[in-house]
Amino acid sequence: MVKEHYVQKMQQARTSNVRQLHSLKLLVSGLDIDKSLFTPEPAESVFGKWFYGEAKPLWSDYCRHSLNDIEETLVEFHAHFSKIYAIYYGKSSGTLLGLFGLRSKPTDAHHASAQHHYEAMIALSDRLKQQVNVLASILAKMPNETFSQLAHLPVKHLMTS
Repeated sequence: MVKEHYVQKMQQARTSNVRQLHSLKLLVSGLDIDKSLFTPEPAESVFGKWFYGEAKPLWSDYCRHSLNDIEETLVEFHAHFSKIYAIYYGKSSGTLLGLFGLRSKPTDAHHASAQHHYEAMIALSDRLKQQVNVLASILAKMPNETFSQLAHLPVKHLMTS
C-alpha cells in the first residue's frame, strides 16, 4: 500500500470516529437516533476495522508506541460508549418490559450519566486525534522503502490478541 493512501485511510477512520461522536451528542441530547448508526464492538467500528485491520502491519518498533497509545485511547473511548449504548439501547432487566426484550425510557439519572460519559468521550476523541496526527507524522518521516517493508510483514504483536 502506498504511504499517502494509508495516511488518507487513517484520517478517514478518524473522521468516522468524529461522526459517531456527533450522533452520540444527538442521542444524549434526547433525540431518537437509530441504533444501527452505532457499533457496540470496538473492532467493528470503522475506526476499529482500520486499526485492527490495516494498521496491523505497522506494529513494529517504528510505530509500536504510537499504536499502543491509540489502542489505549480506543479501548477507553469504547468503554464510555458501551455505557451510553446500554442506557439507550440495552434491555430493561427485572421489569415487565425487559421480559419482552423492550427498553423503558431512560430516567433523568440515566441521561446525566450518559452526558458524563459523552463529555469524557469528547476529551478522548481529542486525544485520539492528536495520537493519529503523531502516527501520521511518524509515517510521513518514514522512508518509503521502510513503509513498504512494514506494510508487507507478518503481524507480530497486538495488545488485544
